[in-house]
Parts: sequence; structure tokens; C-alpha cells
Amino acid sequence: MAHEDTMRDVNELQRFIQLSERANVKKLLETEVQRLLASMPASNGSEASAAPTTSSGTNGATETQSSASATATAPTTKTRDAKVFAAPIKTYGWDQTASAVKIYVTLDGVGALPQEQVNVQFEEGSFSLVVENLNGKNHTLSVRLGGDINPAKSSFKVRKNSVNITLSKTSGGSWSHLTAQDKKADEKKQSKLSEPSPAASSEDPSAGIMNLLQKMYEDGDDDMKRNLSKAWTESREKQGKGDFSSL
Repeated sequence: MAHEDTMRDVNELQRFIQLSERANVKKLLETEVQRLLASMPASNGSEASAAPTTSSGTNGATETQSSASATATAPTTKTRDAKVFAAPIKTYGWDQTASAVKIYVTLDGVGALPQEQVNVQFEEGSFSLVVENLNGKNHTLSVRLGGDINPAKSSFKVRKNSVNITLSKTSGGSWSHLTAQDKKADEKKQSKLSEPSPAASSEDPSAGIMNLLQKMYEDGDDDMKRNLSKAWTESREKQGKGDFSSL
């Protein structure tokens, strides 16, 4: 029970890390995650009766299911080190279909771990992955999603060198962004571009267009900046300074 409570605390702290925007706050939260994971007692397989059942698939994959009525045979495991380090997972791949989102996390050797050392917790708007004591580190990944999922229909598979997570969408269609943070940032950018310029007035009808182009220039990539600069130069040559009516 103490092990389960600690894992819940770790998952909750990982969600706070995703929400935090200040580096110092993130560092404090990550330090606390590391302390909690390091304080977990060594596993001797005695909790295997509460572990989910597994079934072997193709290519040596093992699929974990959360059936409450299932029982599992206790695996033979090595005693884990009393002290390990937290290692937040920063890179992963993803793609999607109309009904699901797939997450691909590469971790060398993860398939050799006992099943109870790999856990994924699903919630309607997020998921958290914890891989305990892989090469002396506890690998963690927590993501607030850009859409809602069905936790009961979501699952994960542990392969030789990766963990593949399937998130079941609550409604069909394509997600514009995987994470809520990226979705919010893009919406804010689009809203900023569509805002009317406070400098625009009936006395200067071109001010609003100029302000919009300025924002596009500041937020755009190198190609956009070159195109805008070229259009500006050509417009000044044809219409006179400050007149964008030909753009």
C-alpha cells in the first residue's frame, strides 16, 4: 500500500511539473519526485498478486491489461538498489488515427524488467508513465493532453526497447496538438494575430494592416520575414512609404 501511495504522489507531482512554467518550480518538483522514488523499498516480488495480467503478442511484445479479476504468478526478480535517480523522459514520438493516439517511448532494455516496474496511469485529460530502476534510473513521463481520452479503453505494451502507449479518444477526429500546453500556446498566438490594432483609426486606415504585418514579421520564420521584407520594399517603391494597399 505504501508503494502505491508513493506512486500516486509521483504521478501527481509529474502533472504539476507539466503545468509549471517557472524553471525553479520545476526543479523543486523534480527534486521531490527523485526523493520519493529513491525512498521506495526494494521489491522482492511479494506484491505480484496485485499486478495486472499479461499476454504475449507478436515480436515478443507484452500487453498489460487492467482487469481487476485477473491474477498473476509472482515473477522472480532481483532486489532493486535502495537508491536510484529520477530521469524525466524528454523525447518521444506520436501519431494518431481517428479513434486513438499512439505514443512511442524508446528505453533500451525496458522489456527485460519485471512487469510491475512499468506502470502507466490514465486519466481523462492526461497520462503518466513510470519505469522503475532501469539502468539505475526511474524514468518518468507525464503529459497533459490536448484532447480527452477514455482511461478504461487506453492501454500500453512493453517491448524489448520501448513502451508503446495507446490513448483511446472519447470522440473521433484529429487532434491539432498532442499536449494542452502546445494547444494553448498556438491558440494564444492565433488570437494575438487576429486582434485589431489599438493604433488603427479612421484617420489612418492603413495602421491596422501595418500592425498585423509587424506581428506576423515578429512571430514568423526566416522565410516569412524575407517575403514580408520583399513585399514591403516593393510596396514602398510603387505606392510610397507606409502604404500597404498593394500587398
